[in-house]
Amino acid sequence: MGRALSILVVLAAGCRTPAGSSAPAPSGSAPPGPTPSASSPAVGPPAPVTACTRDDECAVARVEISGPRACCGACGTTPGTRRWHADLQRWCAAHPPVDCPPLACPQGPTRAVCRDGRCEATANAPDGGPAFVQVERRCLPSLVCDSWVGCTRAAGNDQDGWFVESSERAAKGEPVALTRVALIDKSAAEAFLVHDPSVKCPPHSVPPVLPPPPVCVDAGGQCTRK
Repeated sequence: MGRALSILVVLAAGCRTPAGSSAPAPSGSAPPGPTPSASSPAVGPPAPVTACTRDDECAVARVEISGPRACCGACGTTPGTRRWHADLQRWCAAHPPVDCPPLACPQGPTRAVCRDGRCEATANAPDGGPAFVQVERRCLPSLVCDSWVGCTRAAGNDQDGWFVESSERAAKGEPVALTRVALIDKSAAEAFLVHDPSVKCPPHSVPPVLPPPPVCVDAGGQCTRK
């Protein structure tokens, strides 16, 4: 009787599932797959940043800044820092809007001011009269450091910044600086200064005198050499 009981105990132990292993799946069933992870939400336009110390740190956006019509022209305006506004321009250039409705409404305030540490938009000039900051489009020769690099078409103004619409050197939506340079024929020319991270500009204490720039013409929204 004792020998038979010992044999039964050994057989029962051999039928146990080893510790740390899972029981085999029933015949005909698929093995469990990995647990699906929640998909990350779509990244939208940058949220407005308004902290400031001076008026020249602020800009005014004139497009929808969120929702299905983000980057479409808007009647309302949104104040924020110039850095935020530049990030918004880059985002809109990479995500061009479609099916934007026509606008038939008054434009919101367009002058940017820093008031109580926050960027605001106002319709008043410093003298209390009305103020409207116009968005311009310019087709000009462009520079990297002190070298001509073709032509650039940009939209903007001195308050909000200038942003590329077409260029031989810079990507659409990138900020450029409007500058004025002296030429060897003793005249001067306006140009867009393009930042190229692959080029390190040599330092100089006196602005250089440059040769004549290329002649640029705006044809069908593209700024090209004549």
